[in-house]
Amino acid sequence: MLDFACQTAAMIPLDSAAKALASRGFPIRSSEAEAFYTALFAFAAARAADAVLRAIGAAGARYFPRYGIDTPARLAEFVAQTAHETGGYRRFEEDLRYTAAGLARTWPGRFAVDAAAPTKRPNALAIRLAGKPEAIANTVCARPREGNVLPGDGWRYRGRGMLQLTFRNNYAAAATRLGLDLVARPELAADPATSLLIALDFWVRAGVNACCDAGDYRGARGLTNTGSRTPKVAPIGLEDVAKRRARLLEVLA
Repeated sequence: MLDFACQTAAMIPLDSAAKALASRGFPIRSSEAEAFYTALFAFAAARAADAVLRAIGAAGARYFPRYGIDTPARLAEFVAQTAHETGGYRRFEEDLRYTAAGLARTWPGRFAVDAAAPTKRPNALAIRLAGKPEAIANTVCARPREGNVLPGDGWRYRGRGMLQLTFRNNYAAAATRLGLDLVARPELAADPATSLLIALDFWVRAGVNACCDAGDYRGARGLTNTGSRTPKVAPIGLEDVAKRRARLLEVLA
């Protein structure tokens, strides 16, 4: 029996969840919270527990109670979204290895010959930057209003972590709130356990738990992907997150 003393014991059926995880090949090795979350993250990642999954399992045990991840809906959504963003907890830095065609599709106003054309043909700038992640970051993320004012800030403060912390201002704000030296050491945001804490900080400030409580999963994904609970277009990854959430709720609810 799972008997760890934390908020999930009251709202998440831990024993039935543990049996469901075990029946799917992800047994929980002890009665500690860390073991439960490690197994859950391993299930979400569809692989055996490794050093990364154990690290975020331990971080989850420490921080989930503090940030109110205490119902099946909240836990399933957080894990589904972060598993989607990281490719199953394998990538904790933004992949900026764009082809010229990829640049034109993603930022047509900057990299397409004709941004309004149905087929986005890459312009000369796209062709020149293709396959150069650092140069791409320093071009598309050169945003003084976001705090990226120095040469190289786009690359230095590129997207990292479970929910892609990006731009100097956001690194600085998270650093102040969490007591982490993220401005001088931005690479800390890509540490798996640290990235879970940073993601939770954003999650609660953005009000994502309220969306989960209301069953508004489009809004929950909108907040993390676009910054809006009512985005004008479907948030990126909405369908994949929904599939992951449903799979997680099979063991949590």
